[in-house]
Amino acid sequence: MNDSVIALNATPEKAAAIEALSRRFRVPLQRFFEKRLGRRQAEIDDLVQEVFLHLAGGGNIESVERPEAYLFKTASNVLNDRWRRLTARAAEAHEPYDEAVHGSARETLCPERALLGAQAVEQLVAALYELPERTRVVWALYHLEDLTHTEIGRRLGITVSTIEKHIGRASAHLLKRLDLQHE
Repeated sequence: MNDSVIALNATPEKAAAIEALSRRFRVPLQRFFEKRLGRRQAEIDDLVQEVFLHLAGGGNIESVERPEAYLFKTASNVLNDRWRRLTARAAEAHEPYDEAVHGSARETLCPERALLGAQAVEQLVAALYELPERTRVVWALYHLEDLTHTEIGRRLGITVSTIEKHIGRASAHLLKRLDLQHE
């Protein structure tokens, strides 16, 4: 743990408690974030550091009865804050403009291209509404909200196997309906 982080406004007792928690729970916290984010090590390290920053800036951590539960609740809150920030900024959808990849701005803004894009979205939405509601919801949670199969299962009370079947059916239907399958 970085001593400068603990020194922000921590008493020696608090710094010692946070340091002990860091030694004991750093790896479990990394696994906690990895399960939710995948193998994005730099981001995971930042989130673990943020958990300990919250502890350093918060109340009296030395007197918490169940420090492990408090620590993972803090980690969950840090992750929720991250999702809110990303959603607010639409960070995952951002792609830097590169004229070689995206074409010129003049081509991008032409009315014909906008119309084709709007029609494609309408076709996708229409094809989605042809699916049973549960299949449509599973597909949307996975592809539009970026939830893992486990998260979808928890939210909907269904197994990962069932989720995979719904996603497979939906994808096959959309490929066929939108004529994207190469035969």
